[in-house]
Amino acid sequence: QLELLTVSKNISQSDFYSYRYFASEGFLPGYSFPRLPISAYIPARRGGGDRDEFLNRPRFLAISEYGPQSIIYHEGARYIINRVILPVGDRNDEILTNSAKICPVCGYLHPLNDPNGPDLCQRCDSPLDPPVRQLFRMQNVTTRRRDRINSDEEERLRFGYEIRTVVRFADRNVGPSYITAQVVNSGTVIGNLTYGDTATLWRLNLGWSRRKDKERQGFVLDLERGYWAKNEAVIDDDHEDRLSQRTARVIPYVDDRKNCLLFVPSLSLSDTQMASLQAALKTAIQVCYQLEDNELAAEPLPDRDNRNTILVYEASEGGAGVLRRLMEDSGALAVVAKIALELCHFDPGTGEDKRRAHGMNEDCEAACYSCLMTYGNQREHGLLDRQKIKDYLLDLASSETVASPNSVPKQDHLIVLKRQAGSDLEIKWLDFLYEQGLRLPSKAQMLVESCSTRPDFSYEDECAAIYIDGPAHEYPERQQRDQEQTLCMVDRGYEVIRFGYEENWVDIVNKHSYIFGRIQL
Repeated sequence: QLELLTVSKNISQSDFYSYRYFASEGFLPGYSFPRLPISAYIPARRGGGDRDEFLNRPRFLAISEYGPQSIIYHEGARYIINRVILPVGDRNDEILTNSAKICPVCGYLHPLNDPNGPDLCQRCDSPLDPPVRQLFRMQNVTTRRRDRINSDEEERLRFGYEIRTVVRFADRNVGPSYITAQVVNSGTVIGNLTYGDTATLWRLNLGWSRRKDKERQGFVLDLERGYWAKNEAVIDDDHEDRLSQRTARVIPYVDDRKNCLLFVPSLSLSDTQMASLQAALKTAIQVCYQLEDNELAAEPLPDRDNRNTILVYEASEGGAGVLRRLMEDSGALAVVAKIALELCHFDPGTGEDKRRAHGMNEDCEAACYSCLMTYGNQREHGLLDRQKIKDYLLDLASSETVASPNSVPKQDHLIVLKRQAGSDLEIKWLDFLYEQGLRLPSKAQMLVESCSTRPDFSYEDECAAIYIDGPAHEYPERQQRDQEQTLCMVDRGYEVIRFGYEENWVDIVNKHSYIFGRIQL
């Protein structure tokens, strides 16, 4: 303890944050602390009493706000992002860059650890595009004051950058870790859900959105001093930063971990329908779970020109935990769809068009700021049309979400569990869960060598071990062994739950509803 106090004292005397240091060293859980932001250095004005300043922004905001040659307005002055602080490379003549392959169908990310990498998408088995190289992780930036900005640059700022978001689920054990669900209406699958805790999101800045050559991505970077080169969208600059002879074109990106939900309609929907559905579901989820607008984000995948999937992620630090509830509660998505219908001025039961929001004086034809439009989706206002998604929202409003504990559909997972079951009583227990709409276990017959036991079933995320006890467990010797195994499992962090063949399984399930779900009596 004395050593830790000494380290804390030394750190507090410097510019480091002691709690973050302890988290990085493993003394404190790192997930309790927010991600480090990206800072922009603002130099002090000459001749004044001002001091140098640093403006901090979250990573996903900084990738565009602190992009190359971007303009920052600060305390009545204007500054241009002219330089990035370079990391130390493996050799003196290189900077650290990454490469990745991105699925053109679902937007799934495949970081490359070798020159070639996979040929097929690990999520949807689609052929992958050639790798995207020279991916440069965005660092802290510096600025230079600008005294003059004309209308051309103001127009450039309005158009902004082409930002692309890609996703990759956390890799655990032998592959990606995520759960899936089917959205079923009258026996027909109308949508598919995929959820992953702490999935990795990359946001790539591919260049100016109004650049002439769309195939040419990224920005030219001075490899020696970190200055950004002028872009064709920027007019002549009377204070141009001179570049060295060593330059390279790189694609800036940032990454973070978020709880993510992918929604893929089974029907073929147009871009207008996908954009409208994305806006409606995002707003409805926020209303349903009382979230602020900045706590939830939604984007199309694989990109804005090819809308096959709706990506929804919890943007706030740590997440609100609402997206998993959409998977675990079979009726949650239907409730969200009913709220979306109300937001779009439809009666959620009959689909009758009310034409306007309550208290408004003007009719809404396609979209308004009371339904689909927000200040955050202004670029998509031309696509939004509430009329085009009414029928699909009505189908969602009367649907049921059938979740599976892994990447295969629930029915297929049930078949696998039954094959691995060790007795008819275990199969009966699985049927009981399925018929009641409860969560199925992750695995069956998982060996725990340290306790010399093999639980009948297990829930990996909840670290719960399930035993289905038949008549043989009534003998004293067997009960003694069961007790010893239970104590050993509890010592190793497992929660042990036993279902006796003569016990009331409904009561046991409702007692542990945080694992199985709840049966309505």
